[in-house]
Amino acid sequence: MPKFNRLIPIIYVRDLDAEVEFYKNFGFEISYEGDEFPGFIALRCESFEFGVEAKSDFEPESAQASFVWQMETDSFSKVRAVCKAKGYKFSEPKCYWEEWDSWEMQVQTPNGYTLHFDKHGKD
Repeated sequence: MPKFNRLIPIIYVRDLDAEVEFYKNFGFEISYEGDEFPGFIALRCESFEFGVEAKSDFEPESAQASFVWQMETDSFSKVRAVCKAKGYKFSEPKCYWEEWDSWEMQVQTPNGYTLHFDKHGKD
C-alpha cells in the first residue's frame, strides 16, 4: 500500500483576491504564489494547507452540491469576531452531536462556499 503524507485540496473561485483575503483574516498565510501557476495561491495555517485557484466559469452552487468545506477551530468566539469585523455572513454555533459535544457554525465565503467551523464543546 502507498503511504500518503498530506492532503492539499484546491478550491475554485471567481474572485481570487477576495477569497485569499477571507482566509488571511482567519490567520492563514500565503505559502505559495508564483508566475508558473498564474491565478493560483496556496494558503497555510500551521499544518493545514490548501490551494485557491481562479476559474472564470466557477459556479458555487454546483460546488455546494458535492463538496463540504469543514475546518476544526479552537474558538467560535474568535471566528465570530472576525465575521462581525469583516461583515461575513455566519450562523451561531449549534450542537449537532450531543453525545460527543460537537458543535458547528457556518460562514459564507466571498465566492459562495459555506465553510463549516467545527469544535468540540461550546465556547
